[in-house]
Amino acid sequence: MTKITILHLQTLCRIAQQGSFQAAADYMHTTQPTVSARMREFEDRIGFPVFHKRGRRMDLTTQGRELVQQIKPLLAAIDDVIYSLDDASHASGLICVGIAGLIGQTWFSTFIKTARATMPQLSFEVEVGQTSLSVSKLENGQLDLVFLATHSLHTDHRFHVEPIGVADVLLVGAPDLVGRNGKQSDQNWLQILQSQPVWSLSKESPLHPVLMQLIKDHNLKVKVDICSNILTLKELICRGTGVGLMTAPLIESELERGELVVLKEAPAFAPIPFNAAWGMDQSQTVIRKLVDIAKAVSTFR
Repeated sequence: MTKITILHLQTLCRIAQQGSFQAAADYMHTTQPTVSARMREFEDRIGFPVFHKRGRRMDLTTQGRELVQQIKPLLAAIDDVIYSLDDASHASGLICVGIAGLIGQTWFSTFIKTARATMPQLSFEVEVGQTSLSVSKLENGQLDLVFLATHSLHTDHRFHVEPIGVADVLLVGAPDLVGRNGKQSDQNWLQILQSQPVWSLSKESPLHPVLMQLIKDHNLKVKVDICSNILTLKELICRGTGVGLMTAPLIESELERGELVVLKEAPAFAPIPFNAAWGMDQSQTVIRKLVDIAKAVSTFR
């Protein structure tokens, strides 16, 4: 009878994460029949099924789920030992990364260039999306690493969380809409919010609650329009369709060119903290190397 090997265990966990034999085969640079054969050998050896098919997905059985929970941290520990003995530059495989839109528009391309130079055999799959969706995918194993503005993961013991910098927040508008007095608007920010349209990113954004709290604190009767895309929101504000909160790294050039101005006497807002987060069961050496790169290249202060 075939002996159980680490490859059987790696294949089991990869199918559980990817959701199908084919996706696991693609990730492991092998074929679907090879993956299927490994699972048949494995199930024959342990004497019970670990997957059952639901449509195109392969879902874990109850026993399979318990087994994966036991195996994943062991495999991660083995990976750490291997990579501590071998240079991390030899690491290979696919890293699925979820990022905030602001990061994608600022320093993420530098991160990718540096990561490729350091670990050239890695491949990347990048998802730019809402915080809640990215966190959910991190929880279920669809993402390996996220760079996001999220506080909630700090108290979740399933994840490692490290800060990668903060982004300042400014209340801005186009000079054609709010006037100009040097680098500020001509009118006071409160007058502008009471008389001009106000834009915000979606409720998923960390900027949204900041804006809504500002409106509440000053008892303003303001209608807030919502835009879910940070670049589109910047364009809307630059074109004079309204004012809104923006992160400073995203609008540095527009402020320098005078396309945007800070609203006069606007309150000082707490900066938005951004974090790297990854699962406790991830290979620590490779992921930590990527986090170190992110911290080194981040343009956030």
